[in-house]
Amino acid sequence: MFEKLIAVVVKEFKQLIRDKRTIALVIALPLSIMLLFGVAYSGNPRDVAVALAIEDSSPFSQIVVERIMASETFKVEYVLDNLETAKYYVEKGIVKASIVIPEDFSKRLMIEGKASVVLVLDPAWMNIPAAVQAEVSEIAAKASEDITRELYRRYGEIRVVSIDVVPLYVRGNLKIIDIVGPAVMGIMVQQVPLTLAAISIVREREKGTLEKLLTTPIGKLDLIFGKLIPYALVGILIGIIELYIVTEGFGAINYANLFDILIITFALALASLGIGMIFSIVSRNQLQAMQFSTFFLIMSFLFSGFLLPAEGIRPEVRVIVYLMPLYYFYDGAVGLILRGTRLKEVLFSVLQLVFYAIVTLAISFLLLSKRIE
Repeated sequence: MFEKLIAVVVKEFKQLIRDKRTIALVIALPLSIMLLFGVAYSGNPRDVAVALAIEDSSPFSQIVVERIMASETFKVEYVLDNLETAKYYVEKGIVKASIVIPEDFSKRLMIEGKASVVLVLDPAWMNIPAAVQAEVSEIAAKASEDITRELYRRYGEIRVVSIDVVPLYVRGNLKIIDIVGPAVMGIMVQQVPLTLAAISIVREREKGTLEKLLTTPIGKLDLIFGKLIPYALVGILIGIIELYIVTEGFGAINYANLFDILIITFALALASLGIGMIFSIVSRNQLQAMQFSTFFLIMSFLFSGFLLPAEGIRPEVRVIVYLMPLYYFYDGAVGLILRGTRLKEVLFSVLQLVFYAIVTLAISFLLLSKRIE
């Protein structure tokens, strides 16, 4: 009995070893994803785009400004002069946060020995607000020590001061469903067409009908786009239904215009189809195509900017984020759904998805042409 069992086990191991592509899929890819995850998420956020609003230009506020400028966590994109503009920049998604030094900053330090720095945050970005607040709190503590020493140098007396950090969330605190909704919508729009496309060509090849189809008047472009259009429509439909469910059924925020959502959703579906077609062409069977699709789903979830924006990922592996079509969709969808911006304000994200679709579809066409020559 055990000899038969051992014989089957040995046979399966030998078959696995012979199939190098399967070994890569079931062993190398999971280990690679875990390694990338560890490298990407093991560091602190860096180069977070912020605006700095300076309403008080005293030497004491300058000490805080210098600390902020020297921080590796922040990349100060704009220097402003008032709180309202700082709030506008965060509301529109131009920056991830704004740091405001109020106009009474130095006056309160001198009279009360205590002042505050206002931190304008966007709750739509998971984990970033907490990281930004922690960094600003540390800067405030160190700046307080610097100002205490400066006061002693100027006036010859020890006057201990402190700086508080006052968080101000634009649009208030969002519910988890508000933040998760656009991400789940993007995953559905991406994964359904991608998976269907991933098994389309390889399924025809397994059945032996691919060559027969290509001997008919149907060309390669007809074959590719004929398969992709239904998958794209299915993905868009599922995405719109998902958005309706979380909005109407669970009370999630949705300020988006339907036409704008359809455009960015269609762009994501096209980009996903291009990836799916590549997986389908390079796979030997439907199982391998499904494995490619599953691993791409995991990569998209980890590196789409949903769990942590690009600034929160270590620079060494940040390029992976920019290779995920879901990254561009989430960036644009958050603006449309949670901020109420219009399509022209997130046009860069849409164009990135269109470019992604053109490149991947072109690659899939070239691979298919090479495969059937």
